Amino acid sequence: MRVYLDRNFLLTYAASFISLFGSKLLMISYVAFVYGETGSATLASAVFAADWIANLFVGLLTTQYIDRADAKRLLLRLNLAAAAVTLAFLACLTPDQFPVAVCVIFVRALLNSAVNAARVKALVQFFDKQQTDIYSAVLNSSLFIAIAAAGAVGTIILNFTGMGTVVLIDVATFLVSAALFACVRPNRARIDEARAAAGAKRESAAQNVRSAARIIAATPAVSTAAFYIVLAVTAFQATYEVLITAVPDLWFSLGESGTALFFTAESLAVIAGLFLYQYLSRRGLVPEHRQRLLNLAVTGFAVCMYAVLGSSRSSLALALTAFVAVVLAGEVVWAHQYKRLIAHTPEAKVSSVVGLMSAVGYSLMAVFGFVFSWGMDALGAEWAVALDLVLISLLVIGWEARAHRSGSRHAESIRPAGTGQSRGAGGQVGEGPRPGGGGRGTEPAAAAGSVRRP
Repeated sequence: MRVYLDRNFLLTYAASFISLFGSKLLMISYVAFVYGETGSATLASAVFAADWIANLFVGLLTTQYIDRADAKRLLLRLNLAAAAVTLAFLACLTPDQFPVAVCVIFVRALLNSAVNAARVKALVQFFDKQQTDIYSAVLNSSLFIAIAAAGAVGTIILNFTGMGTVVLIDVATFLVSAALFACVRPNRARIDEARAAAGAKRESAAQNVRSAARIIAATPAVSTAAFYIVLAVTAFQATYEVLITAVPDLWFSLGESGTALFFTAESLAVIAGLFLYQYLSRRGLVPEHRQRLLNLAVTGFAVCMYAVLGSSRSSLALALTAFVAVVLAGEVVWAHQYKRLIAHTPEAKVSSVVGLMSAVGYSLMAVFGFVFSWGMDALGAEWAVALDLVLISLLVIGWEARAHRSGSRHAESIRPAGTGQSRGAGGQVGEGPRPGGGGRGTEPAAAAGSVRRP
């Protein structure tokens, strides 16, 4: 654990967690408020949609500037701006102000999405290369822990105070986060490297999106990582976040306390999943040559547990157990694939690639959440979960079959005549060559064995 006592890491993690917690606290509290007032999962999901869809704008239009920016200065400004915008919510505390409240949440979400992109850039400006590899999965898992903690705290706060108090707590979190980021000491050598790699060329938003898309498409490890990350935040996270907003009351008549219970379970499951991944990774149990098997095994386990959750309305203990298992498995997949994404992406384009993936992933998250909510209202939770699991299965099977065919064609294309061996194509069949031309060009530590992952 000594590696996590690094001053910059502790400041960055604390600032990131507090900022993310503030970003989600008001939104989740307001979702609970809207659902309590209307009883409509579809209407409540419109709040999530306003938050998630903002990632589309930031991911497509601003990441080229974030890749060239000073991450520390940008994070300071964004958190201060979020504090100011949050104060506007004090005028949106009655049900008849719902449209205005959604607009404020959307603006806050734009700032939050920019913060997330800047945090990715901070990984290559605050730390050296070995630290970036170690901290990437841990730092970015703070998002899911913050969401779960915000859900638990938000629903409890509403039982004792009003939305006005929640707004003021939000403002305070952004100000504290800005103060912590101000104490971070960036790694000047990495900043100079990143600026040199970015060069003098300026790209338009459209050119930046195209270049980021080419990196994803041309690097099999990145495209596989992006697929599983998007799958995790759409077919899993978007749907179970909606589910646990409504199910504790619908199935077990627990009201806000039940929602807080499930959000607390989610935060603990995320932490457990992250440390499980660290344990497996440090012992070399997630090597590159087992990627397909590991992806199928963990995703298949999550699907089975989700199926149990969908049919567990008769037992709160069974529902909680299945829910924790789903979140834990999803976190293992997400942490590993996010780390692979960062490791295989050129540093000068890391915010652009992650921003594009986030734009696609969170826009689809909004769609999945809304459709799943409609399915719950129209068909019931059990049918909504069943249809979601069918879709997950088809997507994973289709992706892995495609990756296998692509890998087989690649292996045939590089096989020397008259031999049965291929000529050192980096990576395993289905993963393609290791990235070059601007990437870091190293396999994740579990495969290379030189730098241990957490």
